[in-house]
Amino acid sequence: MQTLRKSANGPIEAVAQDAGSVAWLVASNSQTCNAVHVIGRNQRELTAPQPPAGTMTCRWTLTDGQPQLAYAAKKSTALWTLHEGGPAPFDWVLSAKAGGPERRVERLAHASNGPGLWLGGIAAAGSTLAYSWVDAEYVDPVGCLSGGSCKQKIADGGIKIVTKTGDQPLPGAQPALQLAASAGRIAYIPALTVKANHPSANTNSSIYVVDASSGDTEAKVFVHGIPSAIALSPHVLAVLTTQAGPHGRISWFSATDGTKLGSTLVSRQAAPVLAASDQLIVYRANRALYRVSTANGRIRLLAKVPVNIVGLSLANGRLAWAENKADGTARLRALSLR
Repeated sequence: MQTLRKSANGPIEAVAQDAGSVAWLVASNSQTCNAVHVIGRNQRELTAPQPPAGTMTCRWTLTDGQPQLAYAAKKSTALWTLHEGGPAPFDWVLSAKAGGPERRVERLAHASNGPGLWLGGIAAAGSTLAYSWVDAEYVDPVGCLSGGSCKQKIADGGIKIVTKTGDQPLPGAQPALQLAASAGRIAYIPALTVKANHPSANTNSSIYVVDASSGDTEAKVFVHGIPSAIALSPHVLAVLTTQAGPHGRISWFSATDGTKLGSTLVSRQAAPVLAASDQLIVYRANRALYRVSTANGRIRLLAKVPVNIVGLSLANGRLAWAENKADGTARLRALSLR
């Protein structure tokens, strides 16, 4: 295990990797701006957006909701989100090339009790950058206003591919929650219902893997339980599901045709985040990181970690995450899994 970088300026809020590059979002203190830092294959460190002063990202309160971060190495471009809470919550999706200016991609707003546009997830890999969105609306708006049922439904949504100048819909994509990207494909968890005023997945539902350019479905897999996290590698789709009883389950499938390759029970305390390569899947439960072999399903302890780690990203045989300390400092950690 090694420390890739230390941050004395503030906590690390998100971590992402692609190919040989690693990116992380650092929160500001009174002297510095929030910024995305990137180390490329040449070990040169760049920051985005540039120049930092005057950008939306610079002084945003990152503690008001967990920001997301993704990085596309072939485009040297980061994609991240900023959340605003309160009575009218909203999310910004932003992007910037490493060392380049900030670009506002989209703003998604909804009411605090549910109706409106929700940010699903973001993902990036290679030359692909994407985000998903969901439109939740009342089934009977007039009846709700007059004291009747205020039940909500998924009315619209989809996935958008981020381009140099804006974004464009991915054909055929459904309203989507968490995304994952790899090798020109995007995997997503469909948003099928509204629970507790939030777009949600359903019990016993399908996960899709689609071509990131055409939107054509390449794999469709059915999982038992409620899907809470996915990860995608060039040949493997990994899915974490919660289910009744003392365990969760990680299942893995062919990313090219959906064939089920294996599954294993894991702790019900497994956090809703996965990282995957073709050979292994990594998850966290309490203060430990574990690896699951995609060849035989065997689970092994990788490392003990603090309870408040941020991010979990696996690329090119390197697992990366962040550890924040009570004094406001942080360190970017990595573990070689070759």
